[in-house]
Amino acid sequence: MKLSRLLVGLISLLWVLVFIGTLGIVIQSTKEFLQKTLESHAQDTSTFLGLAITHSGRVKDVETVERMTASVFDRGYYREILVKAMDGKVLVAKRVEQAVEGVPQWFIEWFPLQTPRMDSIVMDGWRQAAKIEVVSHPGHAYAELYRVSVRSAWVLLAVAIVSLVVVLVVLRLALRPLDDMEAQAIAITKREFKVLPKLPWARELQRVAGALNQMVVAVERMLTEQSDLAEKMRKKAYVDPVTGLMNRNDFSERVAHLIGAPTKFPTGVLAVIRIRGFMAYNEKNGRVEGDTLLKRVAQLLGKATAARAGALLAKLDGPEFGVVVPELAEADVPALGDALIAALAEIEEFPRSEASVMAHAGMTFYRHHDGAMFGKLMATMGAALGVAQARGVPAWHLEMEAAAEAVNTMYAEINGMFRVGLPSERVALQFQPVRPTRVAEADWMYRSESCVRILGSDGQLIRAGMFIATAKRLGALQLLDKVVVEKVMQRIATSGPVRGGATAVNLSLESIIDPPFVDWVCAKLKAQPAVARNIIVEVMEQSLIGHIDAVKAAFSRLRETGARLSIDRFGQSTASVGYLRSLEIDYIKIDGSYTRGMADSSDRQFFVQALVGIAHGLGIQVLTEYTETEKDFELAKSLMVDGVQGYFIGKPE
Repeated sequence: MKLSRLLVGLISLLWVLVFIGTLGIVIQSTKEFLQKTLESHAQDTSTFLGLAITHSGRVKDVETVERMTASVFDRGYYREILVKAMDGKVLVAKRVEQAVEGVPQWFIEWFPLQTPRMDSIVMDGWRQAAKIEVVSHPGHAYAELYRVSVRSAWVLLAVAIVSLVVVLVVLRLALRPLDDMEAQAIAITKREFKVLPKLPWARELQRVAGALNQMVVAVERMLTEQSDLAEKMRKKAYVDPVTGLMNRNDFSERVAHLIGAPTKFPTGVLAVIRIRGFMAYNEKNGRVEGDTLLKRVAQLLGKATAARAGALLAKLDGPEFGVVVPELAEADVPALGDALIAALAEIEEFPRSEASVMAHAGMTFYRHHDGAMFGKLMATMGAALGVAQARGVPAWHLEMEAAAEAVNTMYAEINGMFRVGLPSERVALQFQPVRPTRVAEADWMYRSESCVRILGSDGQLIRAGMFIATAKRLGALQLLDKVVVEKVMQRIATSGPVRGGATAVNLSLESIIDPPFVDWVCAKLKAQPAVARNIIVEVMEQSLIGHIDAVKAAFSRLRETGARLSIDRFGQSTASVGYLRSLEIDYIKIDGSYTRGMADSSDRQFFVQALVGIAHGLGIQVLTEYTETEKDFELAKSLMVDGVQGYFIGKPE
């Protein structure tokens, strides 16, 4: 309950008690006054009538006594007047049982007025001749008591209402800063650091608001400094200082990771571009001009690959650049080669000579297969580069990397399967476990990740890395995502939460930024809230960087269903980690290129530790993938990672 409501409730209760108590005192006081008035009225009447009869000298004349009694009684203020002989015999009796008018019966029953019987003696000389008894009628007293009670009630009610309104206004003004401070605290949990522009006038609240403002500034500064430090260390370890591209170390680690992860790099093109004549150009024009030339080459190659989703561009040794374009069809390789060489046409020097500047590219087309190695791929590209340079003009050459015939046959089957539409019965799911490092299993929600497979004609399961590129090229990713979502939800609904907790479902960029698809997913999740609580919607970081607003809108709607949210392969893009503050997510899963073999790289350990600190500061839990040894697990645990996934924890099954 809000403090303002609690205070208003208490004040209202006190006012009710004051109202009832004050009204009760007024009624009781008026009642006592009227009670004494009735008693005095009856006594005065009996005394007056007794003296009147005594002085008349007609005490024994009953008719005279009756007329005198009637003249008093007829005034209507009496219930009963009796004239009795001293032996108790009633000589004259006047009575009336007139109803009390204008006063509710319940009021009379709740507040009864006593009408005492008052008497006086009639004297005949020195002898007591008779006794007069008078009982006043309470009608006028009840009417007066009721009138005073009603008037007092209205006056007290009016005072109470006015007072309560004044109190409410004052409380609202005094406690309004509490609402602002509550909104400020909630904003912090949403990674929004707002400072209260106006401090409350109440001294105590002013101190609290000032402390909150200082905390917000300090937390924002701390997170910003952590983000900047992590970014500086990442650039120092993985970014070429001249061009701003990833350096050879980062390129080799990423490509080695990609070829070992078929779900991330099933097919694609790798290329090495060398700027011939750069050494002579550098000696002739100086280092500054040489660096300017390298920067320009980086810009031109960036423009040429900007439209290629997931493309990697790196500065290698000397005047060499590396390019990786994943999920590119083999038929599109020549167009890519022409685009790369054409993009660098402006740096070519004329007339052409052995020392003039020109670009050559060695390329290879890659399909995932067992035994693939980064060194072999680089050797293949080196051979292709030699062929291109031998032509003496800007050119590219493609050298095919050897792959098993069985792999080509499998790709042909996958291509045919997606062209005719993928039956849902050909889609199978496996679940890879996720294990916590810092909390007990019972307190850990992220228990598994769903891994989509396709059943081949030979009955073998085909991993996602083999068919995702084909599904994307043929526009079947949303269909595949829908089948996976339905199968995961059905599995949870029929058999309960997988491994006793939530299961991550990876959605493609095409699905997460498509409003109709988001409508469909939200409707499915809202229809089964118990299932939704055990679903984690996961999106690759590289997919969402260019579509932050659309992803934020989709995440906001998905969160309303009760599902959790996660970013997969975090760190894969070159974007600053600061964008995390704008997303309401529950988990990030660091890309395997940083975590695979992390024990042998202090730079990667520092980067992971910095990411963990930033994420924890934002209330986000961190997971790592490709944990394949106990050493990797213990290292992740020491770096305060929250959960790990990999073959050491369990294979998909």
